Amino acid sequence: MTIRTFLRVTIVYLENARALVQGSLVLLFAAIAYWVHLEIGILLVAIMGLLLVQSSYTDWCIPDPFLRRMGFKKKLE
Repeated sequence: MTIRTFLRVTIVYLENARALVQGSLVLLFAAIAYWVHLEIGILLVAIMGLLLVQSSYTDWCIPDPFLRRMGFKKKLE
């Protein structure tokens, strides 16, 4: 491994950060369904699914304003 490969910085875009947040929430809600309360966990997973469908049509998601404040930009900006 060369020093150039070691110091390479990966740019994370808004779309990637959004997918990371969404995937983490789905896993969290599935864990709630398994370990805490089945009905509440399934309800949370269903709401997350509806939000994923909404974000695929509008290209906007609830965490977008927070992620933009953290410095993430879209790929085409």
